[in-house]
Amino acid sequence: MLDYRRDRLDYGEQLIPPEGYTLVRAIGATYSVDLNTLLSIPIALFYRQTLEGCLDGERVQLLEAIQRCPKVLRIYHQAGRIHVPRRHNRLYGLLEECVVGVRTQDADSSFHPKVWMLRYEAEGKTTRYRLIVLSRNVTYDRSWDIAATLEGEVTDQPQERNEPLLTFTRYLLDQQTFEGADVFLEDLRCVKFSSPPGFSGNFRFHPIGVGNYRNPVERQRGERLICLSPFVHEYALGNLRAKSSGERWLLGRKEELNKLPTGSLDGFETYALSDLIVEGESLDVAEDGGGEMLQQNLHAKLFVYQQQSGASVWLLGSANATRAALQRNVEFLLELRDTGRSNPFGQLLDELLGTDRMAGVFERFVPSGDAAPDCTKNDLERQVRRLEYELLLPGVIGPARLVRSENGLNWDLLVTLSPNGVAWGPFAVRVSPFNSEHPPQPLPQDGSTELRFENINESSLSRFLRVEIVYGNETQRAFLLKLLVIEGMPEGRVSTIIRGIINDREKFFNYLQFLLTDGADKEALGVQDAPIESGVGADDGGSGSIQSPIYEQLLIAASRRPKRLKDIDDLMGQLILGEEESIVPPDFQAFWRAFRSITSETTR
Repeated sequence: MLDYRRDRLDYGEQLIPPEGYTLVRAIGATYSVDLNTLLSIPIALFYRQTLEGCLDGERVQLLEAIQRCPKVLRIYHQAGRIHVPRRHNRLYGLLEECVVGVRTQDADSSFHPKVWMLRYEAEGKTTRYRLIVLSRNVTYDRSWDIAATLEGEVTDQPQERNEPLLTFTRYLLDQQTFEGADVFLEDLRCVKFSSPPGFSGNFRFHPIGVGNYRNPVERQRGERLICLSPFVHEYALGNLRAKSSGERWLLGRKEELNKLPTGSLDGFETYALSDLIVEGESLDVAEDGGGEMLQQNLHAKLFVYQQQSGASVWLLGSANATRAALQRNVEFLLELRDTGRSNPFGQLLDELLGTDRMAGVFERFVPSGDAAPDCTKNDLERQVRRLEYELLLPGVIGPARLVRSENGLNWDLLVTLSPNGVAWGPFAVRVSPFNSEHPPQPLPQDGSTELRFENINESSLSRFLRVEIVYGNETQRAFLLKLLVIEGMPEGRVSTIIRGIINDREKFFNYLQFLLTDGADKEALGVQDAPIESGVGADDGGSGSIQSPIYEQLLIAASRRPKRLKDIDDLMGQLILGEEESIVPPDFQAFWRAFRSITSETTR
């Protein structure tokens, strides 16, 4: 169940396709997005590998998978919640189409679900779907989260219990649709999902804040209650207290529990994650003198109600025990039911708190009395949130155009600004093009204008704009906004990005052999950039003849995997544009033309 010693999963493990199947569509919903995490996800989706290791930087090995993403992957997120990476990376430009910002109805609500819906196909087999409901965002956060996975095959009969899931998917498609959405929806309607092990088949989907669906926590009742929630609010705790008649356990974050008014925790056995867990990495750093310290706090959201019969109702997903989650946000919860025959409620308590309720990774919470809410800080945060919401309204920032720079080589970005009516408060706002070194320019607080950022290299062009909300001399919020570019985006920008990354002959042959390698053998993807012995001019940059293993792999691909030849032909088209100097050696260009003509008839 939730034994942290045995039941821990890698994010990538949940995304890896079933054996023999290929991913054809992935839809994700999340509150926030880290672009480096998003770069790593194709490793699991297409290469069946976990997300271990450092995958930042412009890794040649990531190119193939990332180029597939715009046709396959959509990530819907809270508008304004794309984190600003610490370093630029041209690969981000290949993911712009994958992310879709969702604006909520007002500044006090959030698009907060954490869900994956994945469609897999295999020749001669029934189409499969996987639903992952979790509490984790698309980030590298190391907090403790929870996830449940349901799998099923497409049947020839609609499944009534899937209707809430269809409503949620339609809501996402209203933000932005994709090719094949009708087929995805129709098949999703007919998927017969199986419950996770240990639960009966009586499960339900709760797309909170979509259509007429409301948070089931408000109406669920039980005799005993376990609540895991990193963020808590007195209103939600009052609701939980009123709907449970017996013992109640609340597990949260120490710093958040300390913010509650006196009396809010009455009636709860309250625990917080141990400081040894939260600050564990800092202790490791202190011992070995290196590494990056990151907290490992609680981020899981789970409500478990035990009935008088002994059976339990589990509600897990994105919703915290807060007023916002109960009344305003868009959330997603999965409801599971157990039979109570093996006392899973008691087992869960033992796993979380120990058999004596004292020996788990959680410790009894004792209020410190020194973490009262800072009203001034809270008011400032509310003002920042409202300003952020208004900046994201249509037409305030954008649309944008690209025009040729005076030198005829680069591009100028022109961003239209119409901030009339924005409630600025005490803040200033600065904007700058992402993935370039341009300094930020202040956003005028009235009238309409157009900011111009000059001389941006084509491979650094981005639809993302960096936005900073500044108070005094401090940046309160920084985020990426996806611009609507209505004119001038070069058609060959993707090829330019690829040529900028595959920029020498060693990388070309490295990537060529990578394309010819089976997915099961693509080891250490993006983690190690060890050179691959190509046997093609390896010593002198391209004057040698075609030798194994590339020659043999090309022959194998022609007979067994002809699509690989199409991938290579596309790569050649992106890298060879008639320049006098090319990273693709002339002898290989000549060989490829002959090889392609010989194999074209047999690979049609």
